[in-house]
Amino acid sequence: MMFKQWIGIVLILSSFAFGADETFAKAYGYETSYQEAHAKAIKSNKPMMILFVTSSCPWCQKLENQTLKKDPIAKLIQTHFVPIFLDKETDDFPKELMPMVVPTIVFFSTKEEKKFDEIIGYKPSDEFLSLLERIIKKVKS
Repeated sequence: MMFKQWIGIVLILSSFAFGADETFAKAYGYETSYQEAHAKAIKSNKPMMILFVTSSCPWCQKLENQTLKKDPIAKLIQTHFVPIFLDKETDDFPKELMPMVVPTIVFFSTKEEKKFDEIIGYKPSDEFLSLLERIIKKVKS
């Protein structure tokens, strides 16, 4: 009997973990389909910012909650990029973009069809903002 209760608790908690990712993507305007995001990036003439995560990655959740949700970071991302939220293990995307670790953020030019920068691992908001501003300058030049 105790085993069944334990399994039930694990299933409930894991459903929250999987749902949190979709909630973040939806709340902050991240695309969840590579193909749709690519088409949107071409149409809007913006590079893509691809956030690679896995459902079991605590550092991914920390990056979402303590860095990517913060202003001015969230606003800069929406202004300068087409942001995409992809699960490295389950979503469909070009395999040449496959990151070695998560979280990884890949910046991809749809004009040149290639990666031009990346941020690997969790970064606190002040460090991330500095990196993001440097990447934005690169985009504008």
